[in-house]
Amino acid sequence: MGFIVTLASFLIAIAILVAIHEFGHFWVAKKIGVKVLRFSIGFGRVLTSFKRGETEYTLCAIPLGGYVKMLDENESEVDSSEKHRAFNQQSVYKRFAIVAAGPLANFLLAIIIYTAIFVIGVNGIKPVIGSIEPNSIIENSGLQSGDELLSINSIPTPSINEFSINFIQNIENTPLYIEVLSANNSLKTHEILLKGDFLSNPEQGINNYLGFEFALPKIPAVIDQVLPNSPAYLSGLKSGDKIITANKKDINSWHDLVAIIKSHKNKLINLIVNRQGVLHQISLTPRLENGRAKAGISVLMPDGYLDDWKIVVKKDPLDAFLSANNKVYQLTALNLKMIKKMIMGEASIDQLSGPISIANYAGKSAEVGLISFLSFLALISIGLGLLNLLPIPLLDGGHLFFYLIEIIKGSALSQSAQQSFAKIGLFVILSLTIIALYNDLTRLL
Repeated sequence: MGFIVTLASFLIAIAILVAIHEFGHFWVAKKIGVKVLRFSIGFGRVLTSFKRGETEYTLCAIPLGGYVKMLDENESEVDSSEKHRAFNQQSVYKRFAIVAAGPLANFLLAIIIYTAIFVIGVNGIKPVIGSIEPNSIIENSGLQSGDELLSINSIPTPSINEFSINFIQNIENTPLYIEVLSANNSLKTHEILLKGDFLSNPEQGINNYLGFEFALPKIPAVIDQVLPNSPAYLSGLKSGDKIITANKKDINSWHDLVAIIKSHKNKLINLIVNRQGVLHQISLTPRLENGRAKAGISVLMPDGYLDDWKIVVKKDPLDAFLSANNKVYQLTALNLKMIKKMIMGEASIDQLSGPISIANYAGKSAEVGLISFLSFLALISIGLGLLNLLPIPLLDGGHLFFYLIEIIKGSALSQSAQQSFAKIGLFVILSLTIIALYNDLTRLL
């Protein structure tokens, strides 16, 4: 069932993103007067098609992309009566607009989605500091357990998710000032003394980087799910098991169990678990993944345990639209920073994700709910729009780069020069694809 949800969610997400992207090209081309011969979602063998007007609409077997085929003298002969409708006969500015419309449509989709999300309202958890690690960034900045994190550089952070996103978006806008409501209800502002580069390894997580855990009500250490082929699965742990002790220490909450696992990277943990009233002795060794000890289990959430901690982030339509524009801008800027760091060698290319990881994220977000899936869709739409604007030949950004050269020099690059650049672009795209697929398979295995 999980595989079916993942596959269906991935195909739906790709279909929406590709359709919106190609519709951007299609709509502007039609408005300018260029004849569109085919609008295709997918590549390869045609699964189904129909014709409306002068355009054929097709759905093809390989869903990883799409295209809009326009009348063009560089691709086939054009009747003299229709030459004025050929793409290559348009001014460089019109060609620029047609090509740029695809990525811009992806950014517009993200704005629309985030606007809808903010209007509907997003459930979240209040960001309250729980345990703090000694000599951590949080401790050295003077924050204390029980402080509620209200804002970062005057940007409200009403939920854990909002705090995390705003922290990442503002991490290079130093200094960072965090306003908190302390346990005794007094307002304080702390300057955060950052150290190290979080963006060079974002997979470490904000909590690990800052050195604290968010406070939550105590949850019994009862297992909900056990991941296949994980240390917990191989040890024999099962859904519904309640952890009683770990290495002879009493486990009073899920937090206690997590602390034990985190401190035992590749070290044996002897557990006593209660399984349907019968005690069992089980041993497992947490596996090191991305610098963190993982057992491969999730907690069973009791009904209503978060009622007093929940918050709904909801905005009126105008504020939602403005916030959505700002969010898309901030996420685009963050993606550009990450791309720059990878090019400069300041961040690992291990962070590149391919279709397998995207499919996995699509499935997980869909299982959480509609808002989560829409958020995923908006985030990927921004990434797709930005990727296509990179000045790499064969991508939209490569064509736009050629058009800028044409505007500056007054004439187009020669066909031979464009073909040479296209070979370079193909090499870059294939290299990135191989790296992304390798990262996907590494994470999967």
